[in-house]
Amino acid sequence: MNDRPTRATVHVVLPDGVEVTAGTVTSEGAPGSASPSLVFRYADEYLAERRGYDLSPDLPRSLGPLRTWAGRPALGALGDAMPDDWGRRIIRAGTKAVTSFDYLVHVNDATRQGALRLSDDRGYLGAHPHPVAKVHDLERIITAARAFEHGVESDDELRILLDAGTSAGGARPKAIVSREGTLWIAKFARETEFNNPMAWEAAALDLARAAGIDTPPFELVRIRDSNSILLTRRFDRDGVRRIGYISAHSLVTKVDSDPSSYSHLSDTLALSSSAPARDQAALFRRIALNLLIGNVDDHLRNHGFLRVAEGWSISPVFDLEPNRQPDRVEATPITDGGERMGRDIRELRDTHDAFRLSRHAAESIIRDVAERTTDWRGAAIARGISPEAAHAMRHAFENRNRDHALSMGEKEPGGSPASENSGTPRRRRGDAGLGGNRGRFA
Repeated sequence: MNDRPTRATVHVVLPDGVEVTAGTVTSEGAPGSASPSLVFRYADEYLAERRGYDLSPDLPRSLGPLRTWAGRPALGALGDAMPDDWGRRIIRAGTKAVTSFDYLVHVNDATRQGALRLSDDRGYLGAHPHPVAKVHDLERIITAARAFEHGVESDDELRILLDAGTSAGGARPKAIVSREGTLWIAKFARETEFNNPMAWEAAALDLARAAGIDTPPFELVRIRDSNSILLTRRFDRDGVRRIGYISAHSLVTKVDSDPSSYSHLSDTLALSSSAPARDQAALFRRIALNLLIGNVDDHLRNHGFLRVAEGWSISPVFDLEPNRQPDRVEATPITDGGERMGRDIRELRDTHDAFRLSRHAAESIIRDVAERTTDWRGAAIARGISPEAAHAMRHAFENRNRDHALSMGEKEPGGSPASENSGTPRRRRGDAGLGGNRGRFA
């Protein structure tokens, strides 16, 4: 855009599918500033809308302007609708984007995360002539991404990436594609990554599913001799209907310099969830999984919540990345001021009150996840990872946290098994185990 708008109308699709005007967002600051503030104002009609809700905790419905502040460069719901590192790099290369507002309005409208849309007097911002690539365009997208990584992309290749690659977060190359009328995220490794990270993520999702954790539909595919590509269906869409989404980062109104913690997230969830006990227990189970599979992509932008009429509901799990040295990477602490490296699963057990769980129920969940994920090697090999590569990754899965977990919850006082009274489901005959669909594109 040559005239670089600085004001947009914000629309939101409510849980019943009706799209309404929520307010306006503007970019305000000193002329020429590289980081002017985003300012949001609710529309009077939205404040009177009985089905309306706070778009995020830092955007409470009120008459006055709502601004970013130090450590919060983007307002929650608006920040979650913006691209992360990969998408920003593409937008920067293909437009005159400088400010947060620029990045916000240049995201592809058809694939923007969540239920927000933006418009000006010309129509929806980010509307593209060919809004969504097809899944069979993946080879062309990957070729464009490789050229972009090397700085030799053509104008046509950059247009491909602007259409397909600006709405998903994270640093890795990715694209949004249409498959049988639904949106899917296609994630692929950087050209310099040789450990097949997408196959490992697929194996981790298999383990999550086996552990009783909600996962989106996903599939691992290959295009000719490329590394594996992970396809996951977008859970912020129900057909063509957009579903409201915010990250845990936004739910707790996290300031960049503050590590926050899982116990704080659980406390906040108790006030925001449509079903607090269910969602807090589900969050606890996911944290246990992260500790037991050495997930190093464990931060508050990688937990999400979907909007329903009664509040926020925890989304399916995503972005799981086992690492052979998980203790050397910072992650979300379990408690305020807790360890960010080398986290101990016993600390998770000891914070059970923050998750509305008894100690016995907490131990039972942790042990249950450990038992269901013991065959991590089988999950890896089923996804095409060699036994040698699986052995090299063993410290992500075979560590002191697994030892501690398997010794928990064996018996309650009086001798009865803790799992019988914990409310934690055990696998039933006929439940899906590890593995899943595997695919290949010619």
